[in-house]
Amino acid sequence: MRRRIRALWPAMVLVLGLTSGAAAGPKWSTDDHRGKSFARNRGELFCPAAPLAPLVRGGIIIPAGRCYVLSILRDDRGTFLAFVPPDAHIPPGQLVRLNTPAGPKLKGRMFLVPIQTAAVLVPVNTVTLVATRIEDTGPRLAITLVGTQVPNVTVIFSVQL
Repeated sequence: MRRRIRALWPAMVLVLGLTSGAAAGPKWSTDDHRGKSFARNRGELFCPAAPLAPLVRGGIIIPAGRCYVLSILRDDRGTFLAFVPPDAHIPPGQLVRLNTPAGPKLKGRMFLVPIQTAAVLVPVNTVTLVATRIEDTGPRLAITLVGTQVPNVTVIFSVQL
């Protein structure tokens, strides 16, 4: 009996080492999309891959370490890509009017990035969720609007590492 245990001991140590090593290894985030392209449907969370690096476009800084829902907002100043906190609860496929009592409160919680389009994406004083294709190459992040009247509107950010 002891001979069998001694003969099997190296195999048991190897199996135990392989299984415990795999469990103790680094836990890779499923949202780490650096160097990849991926899509987000309307209402899906977008969490930048670099949790400590803000997104920058011109003088606009989107803070790091947060997740957002991406939407389109239009007011009397223009059209914007809006980074909305997930607890804002904008229903997918719905237009939310900003000229209601809750509108200024909601608008005050968004980060707005101006975009130029050749056509109207949403009516004035409304916000709606938008589907996107995101290309993350590390120092550069490109967000392309999908399913809008103007195809391939792309907003490019630099990632400040």
